[in-house]
Amino acid sequence: MKKSKLLALFTVAAAMSFNAFAGDRVGDFTLIDNNGKAHQLSKYAFNKAVVIVSQQAGCTNNRENIARYKQLRTNWDHRGVSFLMLNSSPDYGRDGIRAEEAVWNYDFPIMDDETQLVADALGVTKAGQVIVVDPVRMQVIYRGPMPVQPARAPLGEVLEAIVADGADSRSMDVVNVDFEVAEGCEMTFPAKERYMAEAPDYETEIAPILIERCVGCHVEGGIGPFAMNSHMMIQGWSPMIREVIMTGRMPPMQVDPTVRHWTNSGNIPVEERQKLIHWINAGSPRN
Repeated sequence: MKKSKLLALFTVAAAMSFNAFAGDRVGDFTLIDNNGKAHQLSKYAFNKAVVIVSQQAGCTNNRENIARYKQLRTNWDHRGVSFLMLNSSPDYGRDGIRAEEAVWNYDFPIMDDETQLVADALGVTKAGQVIVVDPVRMQVIYRGPMPVQPARAPLGEVLEAIVADGADSRSMDVVNVDFEVAEGCEMTFPAKERYMAEAPDYETEIAPILIERCVGCHVEGGIGPFAMNSHMMIQGWSPMIREVIMTGRMPPMQVDPTVRHWTNSGNIPVEERQKLIHWINAGSPRN
């Protein structure tokens, strides 16, 4: 980005009271939306940015901003920006997401983040937050509210800078704009809080999951590219394990459980995925 434009961006945003940090990197992920379509972040790399709106049933912020969301999409989707919603409500379910959409007609793909792992990776803390992600560098570049006049607020300035400067804009820091939680928009992350307080135990909680879900292929001479035969080996491969779980690439034969049940499905239950990812995020500890 040209220095003059970058300076102008931060001058405008500073006047509206925000904090800027070094770019937050996020890993790739795949989620299924309310219509059964899968969305993988890395496959949006043909875009300059992806705008993700955190959504939750009963959130007044979401409902009051529906027209603004649609106007924002109209203004930017022809300029290389894609738009998605993210529902991370625990135990809400695909049927609940569809019911909310049927009543309020958001007219956005609403991704089902049943584990809350994607919301955690994106830094979502409340429904109604708008997240802008560079899908090439996997970097968050805006996190804040949906403003009344987007073109004159940090969100519009960030999108304009991305579209105008292309690859040069990827040196931008993430812009965090704080705002109050509206009615029904509070979010809790029980699994994250539990495992931040005490990481899952490798021997009694993590190893049994790997034995049940992975070791059938990941053994010496097996079809898996490495053997899960020690903690050191698993710890070394932890970043890759996290990526293939978050994108649904592993275990093989994963099917959408809301469509049909398969006895040989490779789906990992929600609680097990939460344990594995939070354990890896904690540094894959031995004890």
